[in-house]
Amino acid sequence: MRLSATKIALVSVFAALQALLSLLPFSITIGASGQITFGVIGGPLIGILFGPFFGGLAVLIGSTVGVFINPGGALFGILTVIPPTLAAVAAGFIKMKRGYIAGSIILLSLLVFYANPSGREAFAYTWLHIFAMIVAFSPLAYVAGSSFHSSDAERPLLGITVAAFVAILTDHMAGSALAIWYFSPALTPEIWFAAMPIYPVERVVALALTTVIAVPVYYGLRRAGFSELIK
Repeated sequence: MRLSATKIALVSVFAALQALLSLLPFSITIGASGQITFGVIGGPLIGILFGPFFGGLAVLIGSTVGVFINPGGALFGILTVIPPTLAAVAAGFIKMKRGYIAGSIILLSLLVFYANPSGREAFAYTWLHIFAMIVAFSPLAYVAGSSFHSSDAERPLLGITVAAFVAILTDHMAGSALAIWYFSPALTPEIWFAAMPIYPVERVVALALTTVIAVPVYYGLRRAGFSELIK
């Protein structure tokens, strides 16, 4: 975890990228004012590239800057930085073959969500998040993490896809757990059920975009001699 000059420079660059992504609207919210930004892609992407610690730091810094530059995208005020940062951390731990930590983050978010009476009534809303948690705890997450350390140039594609999937659902579950309390009692069970057919499509689009961007960037950094920095 030594913070070299090169690592500081890369963290700064990707923090700036996260801040920029936080300015761009990705989708609207249901039942609350505000918008979801492309920061949902930045968290998983940066976590995949730089791991849970430096990736999480870059996203935390960038998201904080984004909150002040684009208050309209700050659904939860300063707490808006939490979901993308946790997404970066989750992606990074998948990469480190510690998927159980990513799974634990989703589990904690689920418990916070279900602690609210509306969350318990809208129990089925979290079906995709539960699936992502199972993936994170499963051997698939370990295989995905191992693929990053393979000399086979094709194998990291599996790792990137799995890490992005778990991270994107980590972001969404953390955001949902925040929203159900932050906007309580406005977000009724009916609103959560109304979002059920919409958010999976939104997250699949985010997964596709993250993977399409992460794969060439990851290989580009590796070919450019940054292999030690993106291990």
